[in-house]
Amino acid sequence: MGSIPDEVAPGVFRLGDEVVNFYLVDTDEGLVLVDAGLPTHSSAFLDAASRVGGRLRAVLLTHGHPDHIGLAARVLEHSGTAVWVHEGDAPLLGGGPAQAIVHAPPERSMLPYLLRRPRAARLLAHLEGSGAFNAPPVPEYSTFVHGQVLEEVPGSPRVVGAPGHTPGSAAFVWDDRGVVFTGDALVTYDPTTGRKGPTTISRMSTHKGAQAMASLERLAELGEEAVVLPGHGDPFTDGPRAAAEEAIARGIQ
Repeated sequence: MGSIPDEVAPGVFRLGDEVVNFYLVDTDEGLVLVDAGLPTHSSAFLDAASRVGGRLRAVLLTHGHPDHIGLAARVLEHSGTAVWVHEGDAPLLGGGPAQAIVHAPPERSMLPYLLRRPRAARLLAHLEGSGAFNAPPVPEYSTFVHGQVLEEVPGSPRVVGAPGHTPGSAAFVWDDRGVVFTGDALVTYDPTTGRKGPTTISRMSTHKGAQAMASLERLAELGEEAVVLPGHGDPFTDGPRAAAEEAIARGIQ
């Protein structure tokens, strides 16, 4: 029997490992998965869903990178649960993990990071060992756009487009839970460099760095109250504005 999932906000449970986060949201209308982790997270996810209870109703993807879509195809196949992604990242899903390189190539070569930063090499080894690069494509999905309220999804989260890390990176605001899921648009740990605290992901894994930095301004407009729940790193409790302003001041590596 697995451990009790980490409840980081009322009815919001953090899943994943020391590198990758994804989240399970418990609502009166059922469960929502925000991002889908890595293929090796399957058992932990099933255990958490069993412990929390309820039917899984939707999978929301903050973006289409392999470490965020690992369980999406399996969930779709076995439960028929709707998978949602921003229209800008839809091309990353249908052809498997390699599509991230085709449709959203990183701004800079990985080689200098791999040579100078051991953490970057460890990250790739972790993703490879966790099945990220062999995950099946997601054949069916629905798309959303910036500003859309997903009324079909339990809790009716609001979409905040935050492109740059990928063309369709997005955040989800759950006003009734006081949380914003920022994916990799704003993290508190960059696994490619080891940098901790509010930041962006380095150009080794970001499609357009200047655009990613500009998107932080949009996230800052979300104010001071919500807890920031990133794709990598610990929750940030001082609010989106403080997190985004710190990330802007630090710049992108």
